[in-house]
Amino acid sequence: MGVQADGGRRLDFRVRPANAGARLVDALGDWLGEALGRPVPRARARALVSAGAVRVDGAVSRGPGRPLRVGQRVEAVVRPDLLTPRAERTDQPFHLTDRSVLFRDTVLLAVDKPPGLPTHATADPARPSLVAHVERYLRATGARPYVAVHQRLDRDTSGVVLFAIDPRANEGLARAFEGRLVAKTYLALTARPRALPDRRLRLSLPLPKPAETEIVVREVLARALLVEARPLTGRRHQVRAHLAHAGMPVLGDPVYGEAGGRAPRPMLHARRLALPHPLTGEPLVIESPLPADFAALLERLRSR
Repeated sequence: MGVQADGGRRLDFRVRPANAGARLVDALGDWLGEALGRPVPRARARALVSAGAVRVDGAVSRGPGRPLRVGQRVEAVVRPDLLTPRAERTDQPFHLTDRSVLFRDTVLLAVDKPPGLPTHATADPARPSLVAHVERYLRATGARPYVAVHQRLDRDTSGVVLFAIDPRANEGLARAFEGRLVAKTYLALTARPRALPDRRLRLSLPLPKPAETEIVVREVLARALLVEARPLTGRRHQVRAHLAHAGMPVLGDPVYGEAGGRAPRPMLHARRLALPHPLTGEPLVIESPLPADFAALLERLRSR
């Protein structure tokens, strides 16, 4: 049963036999998910415990790993809106139409992904994802909703995402990505270092595996750079990490740079994807135009 308390909602739970011996943070996460009707990340449940917002048998408990016993009463004061990760709270609405399709044939579909949308489905089945949008789009066009993912973009990165929509394409796509036959080109707006870099750079770092990225400075602005990044390997956050290490963090990057300020999100755009077609071997080049927020910021920076 829940009531309002100090601007939050108070939830009471009794430890059932099925939860006996479970850690407080695990049981709390499950109970909160049931009470609120959506998954609650363990990190959020752990933060509640650490903040002293959870009581066990009337006493504040700050130990997330505390084992529970049958019959114990657990109380938590929560604000449901804060139990949703910030990324989910800022997900952007999107409807996949023909205008967002960059390429389609019988086995492939390339989509112009907007920022603010996860590529894959998340733990919350109600949360939108690009894959779910593609499946709905295929159904609406009368096609079988088969979607195989060989490539992904971070939630806030925009640009080309390529899917296999027929199993026949999987072997050729896997061979192309694993054999480094896919050329990816990103555009990024970055901070401008005091000492301007060379026009062309080749960056190499362990991330933790070896990774290489070619960087071309396309435009030097008063307070930023427009750069082109070509990752030669496919590591998580590779472009963002390499640019930050070179003193050119992506504007708006909360992990490797500085969030907020001039940019509403990490200004990174997957501009171009070039690869051999998985069935015919013919060269295939797919390009995405700059999204509105990237183009608008670029124009503001140029005006200065």
